[in-house]
Amino acid sequence: MSTQFVEALLTAYARVNLAAWDNLRIILSECAQHGHEARGLEVEFASCSGQQPHYWVQIGHIWLDCGRTNAYSAAMTILTDEDVIRANTQKTLECAMLSQEQIGLLCMQNAHFDHCI
Repeated sequence: MSTQFVEALLTAYARVNLAAWDNLRIILSECAQHGHEARGLEVEFASCSGQQPHYWVQIGHIWLDCGRTNAYSAAMTILTDEDVIRANTQKTLECAMLSQEQIGLLCMQNAHFDHCI
């Protein structure tokens, strides 16, 4: 697993601000399209504001936080080893993979509706 691949994904989608679920779907889809094994999880994460359910993606040894499960606009971040240790429960998620065209449409729709608010 290439750290550069993950960093490139985070850079590419840094300004999109999608919902946490959409972040998860995009990362899993990009990984599948580029031949990287990844898994999506719903995690109870102990943060300074209490237990919060988050969507996480594990790509090899790299963990990404896609945001709180109820976040309609969430930034993706790389998690530290300490963050991963604080995860209490993990449930593996299944989601349909998106094509590049679907990812582009999702980002375009989000940009349009975000602008309209």
